[in-house]
Amino acid sequence: MSKNFMQLSIEGLSKDFDTPHGKVLALDNISIQINSGEFVCFVGPSGCGKTTLLNMIAGLERPTRGQIKKNGVPVTTPGIDRVVIFQESALFPWLNVIQNVEFGLVGRLEARKRKEIARALLHLVHLGRFEKAYVHQLSGGMKSRVAIARALALNPSVLLMDEPFAALDAQTRDLLHEEIQEIWAKSNQTVIFITHNVREAVRLGSRVFVFTARPGQIKKEFQIDLPRPRDINSQEVVVYAQQIQQELKEEIEKFLKEEVDREWTLKKADFLRPAGVDLGSGI
Repeated sequence: MSKNFMQLSIEGLSKDFDTPHGKVLALDNISIQINSGEFVCFVGPSGCGKTTLLNMIAGLERPTRGQIKKNGVPVTTPGIDRVVIFQESALFPWLNVIQNVEFGLVGRLEARKRKEIARALLHLVHLGRFEKAYVHQLSGGMKSRVAIARALALNPSVLLMDEPFAALDAQTRDLLHEEIQEIWAKSNQTVIFITHNVREAVRLGSRVFVFTARPGQIKKEFQIDLPRPRDINSQEVVVYAQQIQQELKEEIEKFLKEEVDREWTLKKADFLRPAGVDLGSGI
């Protein structure tokens, strides 16, 4: 499939949530076009709706307004063409490494073929020697690699990654950055990657979308025109990261102010309610 083929179309998408304090608008009128084979990163303040958007692309949640189309077909349900890798690896502790990688293929392929695919993917993520190990015997980075191999076993056209390396140390994360770029280059899959690490976004992404504070909107799009592989500490990466961080700074400050104001409002309500004060009077 050509890298210029339009694969994902997010059109006027908004999402409301019902809460005890009323409706909350999480995402507001998001429109993004993502081509086949792109590596796209989302960055933004906590609570801006990045994960909600990822879940809707996966078909795990439905938008309130707008729609998502993949190759022109509306996304309404989950499918093996869109696989999510979460921050927690969510591996099955009662299965060994190769059984975890094979899991999504059970019932789809015969045992010999499943094993063949799983072994090839474990070698791809440099875990061939650990196929019989169990989850409790693996480091955090190894668990992340197994989760990547398990997702790749389904051969999805879209790989959705929700801060998959956030809990890892810097050295392990650096190694996985190299591996995921190598895998992406070989597979030609579309990757949508959520991160709070701006340099990580620049190192990995073909494009980086900066979200506003809630309700999440697209504040700015950055096209990352740097050759690969990229060094996270290179001057070019740092320059892009500084530009993105500047766009984020205002949104993060807005998010923090809203959190402080909300906490103060709730504390004030708790303090005044027993005294019979009318909270609708403007106090």
